[in-house]
Amino acid sequence: MQYLISFFRLILIKIILFIQFFKNRILRQPFKITKIDLFKHRLNYYSYRLKGRKPLTCSINYSFKKDITNEFLNIDINKFIGYNGSYIYEGEAPLLKTAIEIYSNPEINVEESFLYHFCKNFQPQNYGELYKLSKVNSLRKISSFIDFKPWIDDFPNCNKKSKGIFGPIDKIEIKHRILRIKNLFANIEKYGYVSDKNDIIKGYLLLMNNDYNFLITAGHHRMAVLKTINIFNKEKFNDICVKFDNKRATQKIIDLKNINKWPAIASKYCSKEDALEFFNKYSLGKSIY
Repeated sequence: MQYLISFFRLILIKIILFIQFFKNRILRQPFKITKIDLFKHRLNYYSYRLKGRKPLTCSINYSFKKDITNEFLNIDINKFIGYNGSYIYEGEAPLLKTAIEIYSNPEINVEESFLYHFCKNFQPQNYGELYKLSKVNSLRKISSFIDFKPWIDDFPNCNKKSKGIFGPIDKIEIKHRILRIKNLFANIEKYGYVSDKNDIIKGYLLLMNNDYNFLITAGHHRMAVLKTINIFNKEKFNDICVKFDNKRATQKIIDLKNINKWPAIASKYCSKEDALEFFNKYSLGKSIY
């Protein structure tokens, strides 16, 4: 009976994936979270990709200024920061606090979650509000929905959109994030944490003074779950295998000492001081001035 249920779920998942492929790839409709996408996650479609997968092993533990020749490396779990700054896992930490809530109470309602209230109360319209930049910083007027990094981009590109973890946000999107977190907990409990060379946390290194952070470009929910498990089980997930992102970043390492060569400064879009204040928002609360 269990086999028939599993087989029926797999058929439903394949139908949903075909519908989404047709809409997004063939008809080129922009991706939008819908009830059918929620249903796909309620079926925990991702679990079918994990059956029989062999976990990726990585023997290289990164330390500050260590030479890198490999595409994969282990990063200390305390060194990860979100794509929109350190607040994702530090301070307000909406994803992490929500994952902790789910770990303690898997049946939590969306309206009870920290993420729901966070997105309801935190709705930044520009970089000044999102990153709490000073009033004299020239970057503060950039829309919070534009993806811009002065160490990557020479100018803001209005076509380069990025929706961070903040409001305003539809309730269905919060349900989507919570479902993903719940499924991650369930899958790790059943299969362990089994990343592979393509399905893995991605990003790049930020070096400042005598320290480093790993900026996540893909895998935010995964990291929130791994951090939560580590909080309650200190012997687990102290180091996480990652892969350098070759799509969102042109370099594996962004070093603060090269700030004068950063594209936005070289193009004179912003000053060194403005870029430095912005970079400081990715330093996990440790000032780099």
